[in-house]
Amino acid sequence: MPAFTTRAYQADDEASVLALLREVLGGGRGFERSEAFWRWKHFENPFGASLLTLATNGEVLGLRAFMRWEFHDGERTLRAVRAVDTATHPAARRGGVFSRLTAQAVDEARAAGVDLIFNTPNAVSLRGYLKLGWTYVGRLRPLVRVLRPLRIAAALLGRPAPDDHKPAAALPSIADLLAHRGALDSLLAANDRLTGGGLRTARSTGFLRWRYGQAPSLAYAAWWVGPEPAAAAAIVRQNRRRDLRELMISDLLLGPDGPARAAGMVRELARAVPADYMVAHAAGGTPHARALLRAGFLPVPRLGPYFTIRPLSALAAPLAGAGPRAWRLALGDLEVF
Repeated sequence: MPAFTTRAYQADDEASVLALLREVLGGGRGFERSEAFWRWKHFENPFGASLLTLATNGEVLGLRAFMRWEFHDGERTLRAVRAVDTATHPAARRGGVFSRLTAQAVDEARAAGVDLIFNTPNAVSLRGYLKLGWTYVGRLRPLVRVLRPLRIAAALLGRPAPDDHKPAAALPSIADLLAHRGALDSLLAANDRLTGGGLRTARSTGFLRWRYGQAPSLAYAAWWVGPEPAAAAAIVRQNRRRDLRELMISDLLLGPDGPARAAGMVRELARAVPADYMVAHAAGGTPHARALLRAGFLPVPRLGPYFTIRPLSALAAPLAGAGPRAWRLALGDLEVF
């Protein structure tokens, strides 16, 4: 393993870093790992530019990326980063690149006033994160509603799913939702009040525009109640998984009428979209979970992302002992992109 140094990312590193990411991580799951996507993700984020640290020896050997995020619970705001885009060149593995980059990136995040690091590692990398000081919060179970059981049964048995010749639904675009600025602001305020205690992403129309409206190669759509999205709205993405048509409810926004109106909206969405199943996430016992359960969703055991955190400040320290119910995370908060 050749010697290497670590340093901050610079603008002219873009091509080398993208080449490393494509070699190590591939082209992306449902998105194109392009220059536009890289800039959107790490430099156009309304929470701030990412903290990016490189290992080099003349060539880029490794990357540690902490994407800015922000949580609040109605009383406090936590400045967070999400650990993403971790990559070590195959020739440099087992040479301490990952651990050294992580130690430096954590120090830089703490110095920048970050309260908390969070991420969703896979089962293999989870052990490494725990050794580096991360805390395992729990596995966040998805909520699923089966719409076409015969197609799902065929896929589970390894057989071709019977084709019902239904094309993807032409749903309203996310731009249509964002155009209703005043109604959307009111809906976000009502949704925040209904969410109650627990940490959730600090949503705003600006955040929704960046996260769902401006993401290159990720096509989100919207569905809402009424002529304006004041009663309830869902941000969704149509996807293919194991030859099955998946409809992801990335964000569910509840208005003043609460779970009942939102449940009716989700049932209408299920009738409108030719998907095989729908998937969402909401913390147990919350109004969002009640809305989804009323709409026919069920929790799926032994599935879902592993959720880990590393508190960096006194404000976030109590979260090390808290479980999944301390968090109010939507599927869009957990989506890997």
